Amino acid sequence: MEMFAADWLLDAAILMIERTHRVENLATDELAAMLAGPEPPLLFDVRNVEEYEKSRISNALRLDPATGPDDFVARYATLVTGRDLVFYCSIGQRSTELLKRVEGACKKAKAKSCRNLRGGIFRWYNEGKPVMDALGMTDDIHGYDPIWAVMVERRR
Repeated sequence: MEMFAADWLLDAAILMIERTHRVENLATDELAAMLAGPEPPLLFDVRNVEEYEKSRISNALRLDPATGPDDFVARYATLVTGRDLVFYCSIGQRSTELLKRVEGACKKAKAKSCRNLRGGIFRWYNEGKPVMDALGMTDDIHGYDPIWAVMVERRR
């Protein structure tokens, strides 16, 4: 029952985000395939430091959720040229907001594509995909807060 509730709540939250933020989304399976491919995307983790340090998708760069287009270009313009970019947070709220702010700058910097990970790291984790911390692989994940944490299916 617990798994069903977490999945149902996460699906409902994703639908609300997608109705209010029109960005291109990427499914977790598509991201997994891209990461295993010859030209993996550049991943941006749009969560706070505490969340990022506890759990993240391998090779993701942390990007402050308040980052504006000018700061983004100043830091990452040379890295994004010719690359697929994928932004994620816990479920997609912060990452879609940030993506909407920096999408024009990414296109100017000639990024190949800019997408949001549908369902964020919560969906990624709930599907059993790997997350890591500074020491390597982990089965722990930051739940953001007690309310949002109910959308996480804890690994046993």
